Amino acid sequence: MLTNAQIFQFFEQLRTLIAAGITPHAALEIMQKDGSNAKILPLLTWMSDQLETGRHLSDVVRDAGVFPSYVCELLVIGEQTGNVENVCGALAQYYADEDELRDAVRSAVSYPLVMIVMMFIVIIVLVSRVMPVFAQVFAQLGTSVTGVTQMLMRLSDTLSKYNLVMIVLFAVLAVLFLYFYATERGQKQFSVFLAKFPPTRRLSEDMALTRFASGMKMTSAAGLDAFTSLDLTSRIVENENVRAKIDRCRELLLSGESFSEAIAKTGLFDKFYSGMITVFAKTGSVDRAMEFIAKQYKKETDKKISRALGAIEPTMVAVLSLIVGMILLSVILPLMGIMANIG
Repeated sequence: MLTNAQIFQFFEQLRTLIAAGITPHAALEIMQKDGSNAKILPLLTWMSDQLETGRHLSDVVRDAGVFPSYVCELLVIGEQTGNVENVCGALAQYYADEDELRDAVRSAVSYPLVMIVMMFIVIIVLVSRVMPVFAQVFAQLGTSVTGVTQMLMRLSDTLSKYNLVMIVLFAVLAVLFLYFYATERGQKQFSVFLAKFPPTRRLSEDMALTRFASGMKMTSAAGLDAFTSLDLTSRIVENENVRAKIDRCRELLLSGESFSEAIAKTGLFDKFYSGMITVFAKTGSVDRAMEFIAKQYKKETDKKISRALGAIEPTMVAVLSLIVGMILLSVILPLMGIMANIG
């Protein structure tokens, strides 16, 4: 599968060229000459060759196997209604927003993890390398220690004996981090964890609602009806609670409710946003309402992530300073007492 950034670039360039009156086949030939498309050059060449035979763009995109299924369905609608340019623009905007959202989540997750790893490394170095030096000093002075100092000395001996185990443990943690950070399957599993973990549950729902609103804006702008838009949009929402509400919306639509009524009854959005959808639905501009809602949710999500990072950094530094200070004081104070008695 292509990355969000690659899909954005593909459809943004395609939209621009089609808007200039260039056919999809000629557009792909031009895109092959763009150096920024070097990584997907084989794909562009293959797609261009397929279009040259007279095939539809939607069929070629589907057979390429590197685009999500709903992309192909949107292109089909675009070809049937003569709005391929608008569909490409909507897809480009959606994947630009999605890429920004994923980057924000990655920053929110990776920064605290790096801080925690660095904290453990500093503590382990202190306990396994620095503490033995103080232990030798106490042994040479012919004295023994008790309490916290004795516990740290024993921990130091244990870590010295199991250095290989610690290295393996850190290697496993590094592999797990890369799995959840870099692989699509790992990211999905981590999203499920965020949705179920109480401190991050609300943030997960806000991100899902951002995707939902962006998806509805994209599909509405492409000319799809509300039921079809909900069907396609539910595929890009990973949060189970939000997806259940979307499915409930579809059921209400089948029972004869309007789109705005279904949104209000399921409680997908708060009363303010539900009222906005009701007003815009009367003018046939649901996509404009969804665009505004998506932007607002994205802003709120960014604020929450920024606040979380702002709170984590000083907290981690304070905890690390406290632990390091306690370790050093636990050996320095007894040593000072011994030196004072000798003096």
